Amino acid sequence: MVECLIYFESSWEKGKHYLLNPEKYSQLLFFSQLIEILCEKYEEIAEQLESRDPSIFIWLPSILIIKSFENEDKGICKDFNPNMYNENEESGILYSYLKNFKDNLYYTVKDSYKAYNLLEKLVLFDEEKYYLEMQNYLQKSLIDEFQKKIRILSMQMQRFNPTDYNYFFDLAINYIGE
Repeated sequence: MVECLIYFESSWEKGKHYLLNPEKYSQLLFFSQLIEILCEKYEEIAEQLESRDPSIFIWLPSILIIKSFENEDKGICKDFNPNMYNENEESGILYSYLKNFKDNLYYTVKDSYKAYNLLEKLVLFDEEKYYLEMQNYLQKSLIDEFQKKIRILSMQMQRFNPTDYNYFFDLAINYIGE
């Protein structure tokens, strides 16, 4: 009985924080829908989420970072790592580099839809074919540096306010399909 009450209280607190606040609720809904879209687009992603593969903890925030380049992340990145937008902070320097990489890729590819999909696949998968496809447009050293920096920034995003981030992440991935 005590265990059930503790679980109920924990769930109530999460619900109060995310479901009663319209901005937080909008972010949660957006993030869970983004995850659903990725699952529909890529079968491997659905499998990784189902099994709670550790790689989801890197690529999910990375996808949000990519979305933030065009202000399409509903402010999630800013909430979980406001330092990303301060060029005097390490996170801001990384973010600036990543955004420049993205701009360079879009300029080189000349098709924003194709460029976005290349970037998305580069973040989501460790498969050689996506890496090689990206090399048709940019140098290997730039791609390697991008992958390294986006992983670091992804981890920094999770560490700025880890409790809040973990609640948000947990709610979003458990909301899928409900």
